Amino acid sequence: MLKVAIFQFSGTGNTYYISQLIQSEMREKRIICDLYAIESLKESNHFIDHYDVIGLGYPIYGSSIPRIVRKWIDGLRFRRDKRGFVFCTQMMYSGDGAAYGARLLRKKGYHILQQEHFNMPNNITDYKIFRTKKAISYEKIETKNSKKIQRFVKNILLEKGFLKGSNPISLALGLVQRVPYHQMERRLMNHAILLEPNCIKCGKCVEICPTKNFVFKEDLLKVRNRCMLCYRCINHCPVLALHINKKSLVDKPYHGPTMQFKIRDVMTHDPTNEVIDEMEL
Repeated sequence: MLKVAIFQFSGTGNTYYISQLIQSEMREKRIICDLYAIESLKESNHFIDHYDVIGLGYPIYGSSIPRIVRKWIDGLRFRRDKRGFVFCTQMMYSGDGAAYGARLLRKKGYHILQQEHFNMPNNITDYKIFRTKKAISYEKIETKNSKKIQRFVKNILLEKGFLKGSNPISLALGLVQRVPYHQMERRLMNHAILLEPNCIKCGKCVEICPTKNFVFKEDLLKVRNRCMLCYRCINHCPVLALHINKKSLVDKPYHGPTMQFKIRDVMTHDPTNEVIDEMEL
């Protein structure tokens, strides 16, 4: 039986949501499909050994890949015995968002046949230019992505090539966005998070940050300069005390793509992972 593993990183839930839909569609077709949170893995190669197809999902930051995902790819062993697929979530347009990750995986020997982009709600909530007065329609999110998910999974199972973002125009537009983003990343990230005096020291940011960017020292919350702009802490601070934009605070936080969404879910592996169960036995 075909075994598929999806390795994903999700800052505020959008990529996790799409990963779950892909997993569900796979399992409906009686394919073993397990979901792993990259931020919770110390090493992935021993998991990959047990699967036939490897999927990679991530949010796009300026047509680039989150630093935590780039580091994960760097840690993979070179191998030519695995095929895979790549998908990314984006607010509007990323150029070659999925193609960029696919190129990195191909350098590791993976045979990537499918790349796809999924538009999801904006999670950048402390910049006025990105704010919207419209309420999030959870039904619209599901409707918009369900058919694309079905088509994407069908292509994966049929081994039919579909390389979103690999045309010359997408590649050029991705490069135009990615070069200045990487320059900003080096300049901004280490000192990105700003903390307001109304912090109540609840410790939620300490718990949910994927890079362990927060720590309590002498009863004071300290920022350790490890931010990668995922916006998780900013959107889930209960008193909206965290932000990146120096000129404005969070007005309306983004709490995820479904009404039932819980941010801690993106940090853990799927408890029904069949291969994990087999390995533990």
